[in-house]
Amino acid sequence: MDKFVKEMDSLMCDTNRMCDLVNEMIEDAVKAFDTGDIGLAEKAMDLFDHVDRYDMEIEKSAFRILTLYQPLVSDMRAIAATLKCITYLERIAKYSRNIAEAAVYLDEREQYPVKSLIAPMGERAIEMVRTSTFAFMNRTMDGLDTIVDQDDFLDMAMKESLHEIVAFMGTCPESADVCTYYISVLKYLERVGDHACKIAEKVTFMVTGMRTRIN
Repeated sequence: MDKFVKEMDSLMCDTNRMCDLVNEMIEDAVKAFDTGDIGLAEKAMDLFDHVDRYDMEIEKSAFRILTLYQPLVSDMRAIAATLKCITYLERIAKYSRNIAEAAVYLDEREQYPVKSLIAPMGERAIEMVRTSTFAFMNRTMDGLDTIVDQDDFLDMAMKESLHEIVAFMGTCPESADVCTYYISVLKYLERVGDHACKIAEKVTFMVTGMRTRIN
C-alpha cells in the first residue's frame, strides 16, 4: 500500500511539473510573438522536448499503477483524468511551439497594425491554461466557473479578428504572407482555449465523479 501511495504521489508530481512547463511555454510563446523576443521564442521551443518526455513517462507510470494495483474509485478517476489531461497538455505545448516558430519566422519582416488584435487572445488563452491547470494540480473546482465565459470571449475574438485581418489583406496585398501567420496564430490560440476547456472537463470528473461538456 505504501508503494502504491508513493507511485501515485510521483505520478501527480510529474503531471504537476508538466502543467508548469506548459504554462511556461504558452506564456513565453505569446510574449515572444507579441514583442519579437526571439530568445524567448527559442526557449519556448526548447521546452517542448521536456513536455514530450513527461507525456511519455506519465503515461507509462499510469499504466503501471493500473496494472499492478487495484486503485479505489477516487484514485481510478485521478488516473483516468491524468491520462486525458496529459494529452491536452501536450497539444497545448505543440500549439505554443507553433506560435514561437511563427515569432521566429516573422522576425525582421514588416509588421502590420492588425497584429495588435492577437494580444488580447493570447492573454485570454494564457489565463484559461492557468485556470484549468491550477484546478488539476489542486484537485479543485475553484475558478472553473469562469472557463465558459473565457472560451466564449476567445471564440468571438477569433471570429472578429479573422474578419479584420482578411479585410486588411484585401487593402494591403503585400501583407498576405505576414497576415497568414497572424491568422494561424489566432487559430492556435483558439485551439489552446479548447484544450484548456477539455482539461477543465476532466478535472470536474476527477473531483466530483460527474461528467460535463464545455462547448
